[in-house]
Amino acid sequence: MAITLDTTLSRNGDILYSPVNTEEAVMLNVPLGRYFALNAVAVRIWELLEQPMTVAQVCARICEEFEVDKQTCESAVLKFADEFLDNGIVQASAA
Repeated sequence: MAITLDTTLSRNGDILYSPVNTEEAVMLNVPLGRYFALNAVAVRIWELLEQPMTVAQVCARICEEFEVDKQTCESAVLKFADEFLDNGIVQASAA
């Protein structure tokens, strides 16, 4: 599935998540045996996805909370979503 700004993302409930400190966290996809380290922005995206959101909604919130322009944010969040979808961390559904 191609990820767009209209794609709705939600967490995979099978992911183990643990904050390391206020700006970092780690995740484990047990079925795939993959470990991930998250920076502050990725942690915030994971927190936002407690409720399903579109990529555009995630970008709007990240732009409000971090010093980043809309185009850069959209590009980075689309890349993040694609990587996390490929690794089973998030699930995506079309609008």
